[in-house]
Amino acid sequence: MQIKKLIWLATMMAAAVVNQTETHAAVTNIIRVTGPSTFAFSPTNIQIATGDSICWTNVSSTTHDVTPGVRVGTTTNNAASPQWAPTSLALNGTFQVAFSNVGVYPYLCAKHVFAISPRLGQTGTVTVVQANLLPLVNLTSPTNLSTFTAPASLTLSATASDADGTVASVQFFSGTNQLGSVSAEPYDLPVTLAAGWHQITARAIDTLGGSNTTEVINVLVNSNRTVVIAGLAFSPSVLTVTVGDTVTFNGLASFHTVTGSGVIEPFCGNASQASCVTTFNRVGSFPFHCNPHRAFGMTGLVQVVGPNLPPTGRITSPADGSVFATNAMITFSAEANDRYGAVESVRFVRGISPLTSLGVVTNAPYTLTTNNATVGTFAYAILMTDDSNLTSTSAPVNISFVAPVDIQLLSPAASSNGFTFDYTANPGLTYVVEGAAADGSPVPFVPISTNVANTNRVAFTDPSSSNRANRAYRVLRQQ
Repeated sequence: MQIKKLIWLATMMAAAVVNQTETHAAVTNIIRVTGPSTFAFSPTNIQIATGDSICWTNVSSTTHDVTPGVRVGTTTNNAASPQWAPTSLALNGTFQVAFSNVGVYPYLCAKHVFAISPRLGQTGTVTVVQANLLPLVNLTSPTNLSTFTAPASLTLSATASDADGTVASVQFFSGTNQLGSVSAEPYDLPVTLAAGWHQITARAIDTLGGSNTTEVINVLVNSNRTVVIAGLAFSPSVLTVTVGDTVTFNGLASFHTVTGSGVIEPFCGNASQASCVTTFNRVGSFPFHCNPHRAFGMTGLVQVVGPNLPPTGRITSPADGSVFATNAMITFSAEANDRYGAVESVRFVRGISPLTSLGVVTNAPYTLTTNNATVGTFAYAILMTDDSNLTSTSAPVNISFVAPVDIQLLSPAASSNGFTFDYTANPGLTYVVEGAAADGSPVPFVPISTNVANTNRVAFTDPSSSNRANRAYRVLRQQ
């Protein structure tokens, strides 16, 4: 908080002052223009869908043209209305047309249209049919990152529709393994999923063969796993589990340990014990060993698999739309999390392109104090990196900086409502009005009012002035 002005207002009277679209994917089709041994369009006749394009490519050793229509006698006409003007094709030249209307479009090369035995005339047709709109499909159950306990009996559910036809079937998959197919609504498929990580998708297929597939829904089916001691070895010594699984280490007697060998220690520490239980909530590789028998090769590894998600987070303070004075020291606070891993670093940045790095914080709480000497509005965000080197960027917050005006106390006056005065301010900045605790002395001051200015001249009234004879006031800017 910075003191900007101090003023005495004395009076002998009282004184107080934030799925998918159902479309046909357009295709560009290539027609090769050949010659001179055979003047031809290849393919000569082609069928495409509305929205598709034809690109004529001259691979001949001579020039050609692409002229819409048919030749009758010495006249070229086209009852279907040409979609393009006659266009010359230089050597290695190309010409492209997009077709948006259903119909048959004949065309020719005016230079080589006449048949000269044994050559055929250089003509062609483009037949345009209505594009098949792809079906829409949405996987409604289960939701992403749902967890179950093995064996998991559940129902996969989807909705599907087709704007220009009929949905023939909806297929459900775990990865590339098809779990089943449903041919009529409701598109529900009861399944039993084994322990593990399942990447579930649904694919809708229409009666014309068009299809659409949903984004992956991650499903975790957790189980309890066991590792036992066999001589001076862990059995199994290498274990692959799903994130969220629990592993029980049995048969340790009183002279074995299950001790983490890496930086991360999700195991049972250095104490000897008969058994221990640990749950693995992070994706990654976790080596372990027995302290007394490590030299004898008594080691193991738990490999934890699951969706490796990028970190998520946001700037929590200051709020979007905040206003500060230039050079004010601002403390940024952020939160960052990683669902199945750990946040390694949070970098505070300003701007969009290019970014200006303000600093990196590696441990929570994620805070950074900085300033900005430039007038204007700037976007701030955090760049997060996790222990798998996955990164993400938070939504930006926009913060404005203004050149602070000198605080002036103006128009002091006593009224029936109390002592009043105005003070100059920057809209958006926060100001504190303080008054002396005792008459006749400027100190100590006590806060009377705190507010965010919404104009460049703020009126203030101290309603307690009827009990005061002589009081000092000051106005402070908080940022």
